[in-house]
Amino acid sequence: MFFTYLTGFCQTDTIFFKNQKISCKVLKIKTDSINYKLVTSETQYAVAKKDVDKIIYKNGKVFSVKEDIRIVHVDGVSNFNDVVITFTPGDTIKSTKITDLNISFDFEESGQSKYLEKAYKQLKIHASMLGANIVYIPEQGALSAAGITDSSMTDLHGIAYCSSVPTLDEFDKKIGDKTEFNATEQWYLPKGKPDVYQLYFNGKFIISEITESEGFVYINGELKGFPKATSFRLISISPKFFTVSFELNNNVYNVQVNL
Repeated sequence: MFFTYLTGFCQTDTIFFKNQKISCKVLKIKTDSINYKLVTSETQYAVAKKDVDKIIYKNGKVFSVKEDIRIVHVDGVSNFNDVVITFTPGDTIKSTKITDLNISFDFEESGQSKYLEKAYKQLKIHASMLGANIVYIPEQGALSAAGITDSSMTDLHGIAYCSSVPTLDEFDKKIGDKTEFNATEQWYLPKGKPDVYQLYFNGKFIISEITESEGFVYINGELKGFPKATSFRLISISPKFFTVSFELNNNVYNVQVNL
């Protein structure tokens, strides 16, 4: 699901179905249904969300309903565009929460669709650096599903999830008895900054211990060029490489390690 803006505003909310539309006041959007009332009546009605194409609020904001999202494997920030942005909590069922995300948000520019796209891109980058492939954006301030805005809002909040966290058994089977690898690509995201940077280098990655805690795999070891980095979290396993994430000096790093 996504939000955007139109230039022409109407006096009521409008629900668009497959072959009709209704002028009304939208009251609540639930996981499976949408509650509304007609402009000439106080009676509340409910419609299945799967029967709705979109809602255009009277302030011009559009809520587009998309029942099926395509969730794919994310290696890390190298394919951050594959991270899914969703406004439906049900899309995170059976996924593992990674962390809460907050990025700076400019209320004055939040009505511009290009600004929103940029904000969502930043959430995708932050999530992918931590091994997430889904970001759920709950109702909040300037992004309220009811079209209510809050000029005091300075952060955009999202929750990062992963649909398939790599396990210790999977990693053990992949690497066997090997403990020394070549790391050839690195990305880093400075804390509080919107952009991620990529570096190419040829460094050794040496594993001394692998542990599993609270559903996540951690690797203790050494990475050439980063003497202070000794603990890494495994965020993905691919056919030809695995990716680890770690934080150092307020920067978040992704390192791709060849198998």
